[in-house]
Amino acid sequence: MNGPALPTRLLIIDDHALLAQSLAMALRIQGFEVEVADLIDRDRLIDKVCDDPPDLVLLDLDLGGAIGDGAALVRPIRDCGARVLVVSGSKNGYHLATAVEEGAMGVLTKSAPFETLVTDILAAARGEELMKPEERQELLRELRRARAAMRHLLEPFERLSRREAEVLRELARGKSVTQIAADWVVAEATVRSQVRGILTKLGVSSQLEAVASALRAGWLDKSRSER
Repeated sequence: MNGPALPTRLLIIDDHALLAQSLAMALRIQGFEVEVADLIDRDRLIDKVCDDPPDLVLLDLDLGGAIGDGAALVRPIRDCGARVLVVSGSKNGYHLATAVEEGAMGVLTKSAPFETLVTDILAAARGEELMKPEERQELLRELRRARAAMRHLLEPFERLSRREAEVLRELARGKSVTQIAADWVVAEATVRSQVRGILTKLGVSSQLEAVASALRAGWLDKSRSER
């Protein structure tokens, strides 16, 4: 004769300690085994999940510190055999859609009443679908549209030479042409020529506009992450 079924095991990955502990307490009352993860190191966190995968991970997206972007954790956690439910205060549709694309079963908002949040988590733990297929597809369509718009904004920056890109980054740090030339031990005329190339390729008329365009397109963050 089979013994009683073990309660579903849940892992909460969230840097908001009060909410994490409140959810853990409410879910334990419902008979679940619940653990709140230590957010010390990203790789150690993934290793912990993979060593003994829970049935369901409740994942925040804005984790900060040593963990960073929660959306980047969805696929490795899924690959370890755990389901992932996003529970986030983020209102960034692109961020949320990325998590769904990576394999999250759904998205819950922290702004919902606590009782609603717990009810939806219980439904997810039972294996119920929280997102209708059409809702998921629309979210992913919006993600594709956002990426296409982003590629359009970034396309002019791809025409910059390596040196022009370096000059633009220095301008964005507030350096003048004179300072850049002195730092690089080159003639000011050389740097001014590179600035002219930047303005032409970006279709702007001033250094200020070039920096503003780079900020608006997210190019500075992208180029920083690729270095």
